[in-house]
Amino acid sequence: MFLDLSAQRDFVELNQGILQDNGIVLRQDSFILDYGCGSGRHTYNYRDAGFRNTHGYDVTNYLNLRSPEDVSFFRFDDRQGPVGSFPRMSAIPWPADTFDFIFANSVFEHVIDQETAYREVARVLKPGGWFLNNFPSKWRPMEPHIYVPFGGVTQSQLWFAIWAALGIRNEFQRGLDWKETADKNHHYSIHGIKYPSGGEINRTLSEIFSVNRYVERSFAKYSPGRSRHLANPMALFPPLALLFRFAHTRVILSRK
Repeated sequence: MFLDLSAQRDFVELNQGILQDNGIVLRQDSFILDYGCGSGRHTYNYRDAGFRNTHGYDVTNYLNLRSPEDVSFFRFDDRQGPVGSFPRMSAIPWPADTFDFIFANSVFEHVIDQETAYREVARVLKPGGWFLNNFPSKWRPMEPHIYVPFGGVTQSQLWFAIWAALGIRNEFQRGLDWKETADKNHHYSIHGIKYPSGGEINRTLSEIFSVNRYVERSFAKYSPGRSRHLANPMALFPPLALLFRFAHTRVILSRK
């Protein structure tokens, strides 16, 4: 595990590039939070890059630790429901005004109570601290978790049944019949993902943060993947950034 050093470096450099394009420079002793840390790999990325005050938070412990002692870098919500239930949003277990920088990498599409989550992020940020948030767009042609076309737009049982009958499965659904697959996707569309409209996102963020910037071009510019090829076209034709935001990924930089 954690052997792809170039991928680890690329993730930190992606975030660093976005920050630098916006005049933000983190110190090595800055307090950083990986919000929705999952396995912990991005927390490790930052710590390996010398940011020794990097911590991870998630509602449930999904960690893939290098050593048992590393659990001290992480905190979780200890008030969740039974195993197998969908996690809910609650308070981030740090005091107010703790972190200089918080990032969430493909997390907020799973947060059902997004306003509470954003308010908690703002609470634990220091005054003037920054929050970098990227997540799939509602109108992405293929929803990236269940692989159903436009699966982020609808909660229609019939829609999921049609695609399940046509053989669409994610990696956890192989071997399931079409009805069980459709039922799981329908349930997941209600309890496991949430895609507000752009207007809803903007209204919520404007109520909570003092500054909100869409930074998709910087995201593309520093991306280690294919998105980097869009950076120059976005500069020449700015509506491409809007299209990227609408149909692929939203990338938002917010300041407390």
